[in-house]
Amino acid sequence: MNKFEEVSSAEWQVMRILWTLNSATSSDIIANLNKKNNWNDSTIKTLIGRLVKKGIVEVDNTKRPFIYTSKYTEDNGIKESVNSMFDNICDMKKASAISDLIDDSPISKNDIDQLIIKLEEKRKSAPEKVACNCLKVEEL
Repeated sequence: MNKFEEVSSAEWQVMRILWTLNSATSSDIIANLNKKNNWNDSTIKTLIGRLVKKGIVEVDNTKRPFIYTSKYTEDNGIKESVNSMFDNICDMKKASAISDLIDDSPISKNDIDQLIIKLEEKRKSAPEKVACNCLKVEEL
């Protein structure tokens, strides 16, 4: 199972801080999250604990304060999360979902250039039509 499949929106915020700082104490995480949210310290500590329990974050508890580090790179986390979401979408609807993401996301001209290159590469091996991968549902 994908480790990031069950990560909540709040837990993602903790992960983004860990990826930015590389490692952090709970106080570091709390201080950074409090700049954006009005969460209790205990709520943030619970989020950290859940990420440790899920095996996404590791803790060095050999000294105080404990140091938390992501077991995954940000790129790996994003890729796992996106792939998990796209696994639940009909193959015939994925291009539309990608188009919606492009419409709704702030992206730079350089990002667009990279996407064009990626799409041109993909075109070389793309089929004329994508088959539906949904379960066949029969009416009762």
